[in-house]
Amino acid sequence: MEGAKKQTLCSVASNVEVMPGVHLMWIEAPNIAGSVLPGQFITVRCGDFTLRRPFSIHQVSSPEIAILFKITGRGTLWLSQRQKHDRIDILGPLGKGFSIQPSAKTLLLVAGGIGIAPLALLMQYASSRHQMTLIHGAITATQLYVERCQLTAINYQGVQFIPVTEDGSTGKKGMATDILPDFLDRADQVYACGPVDMYKTMAEMSQRAGQSNLKLRKCQVSLEVRMGCGFGTCYGCTINTRKGLKQVCSDGPVFELGDIIWQEVRI
Repeated sequence: MEGAKKQTLCSVASNVEVMPGVHLMWIEAPNIAGSVLPGQFITVRCGDFTLRRPFSIHQVSSPEIAILFKITGRGTLWLSQRQKHDRIDILGPLGKGFSIQPSAKTLLLVAGGIGIAPLALLMQYASSRHQMTLIHGAITATQLYVERCQLTAINYQGVQFIPVTEDGSTGKKGMATDILPDFLDRADQVYACGPVDMYKTMAEMSQRAGQSNLKLRKCQVSLEVRMGCGFGTCYGCTINTRKGLKQVCSDGPVFELGDIIWQEVRI
């Protein structure tokens, strides 16, 4: 069941730069930690900026939740400077998250760069009941969050980690989508989070004939877009899908890959 959203002033429990320009922040938020589902997000009021910033909920260790974010502008720069015990205004949990079919036993996760953020909670949620493979692509080894932060130490037993780097500094050389076809046949469900170009490549792959590519069209993807309100009243995050216009904040952020008209997506 989707949890009711709550606006709360919460204390920062910790804030660590885990990779250059990427921060892992733990927030004391018992009301959210007890009701969040994988794929949902929060919005944070960053200083005096008018628009709140959306962040995928990355991990949960009640009564705390974690967000993983990259410094991309003034709002995230402000957030990166928060210290332990600082208070921040958050709203959540928001949106509709990932779903797992009752019959699914093996899950394939595909992360592009910081796209690991929402998939980590899915792994945490499902690792005790499912076999999982995570393909994580990054430009270079120092941007592979799983290796840098030892995600497998946080009770993700049984998750097979496949690193891919564009420069070949570790794991397979190339893009995550280059090796994706090798793993489709052995997965009951597929999940992804990454840049739009990765999704467009996956959508092109899904047009080819075959049962595994039908599975790819049903792949659940998490969209990361600029939002206004975060809960469906401003229409600032509207996208066009094969089922009509949808709002990422309330109808998503998780959609099926094949439902989105990718030629019209501008993020």
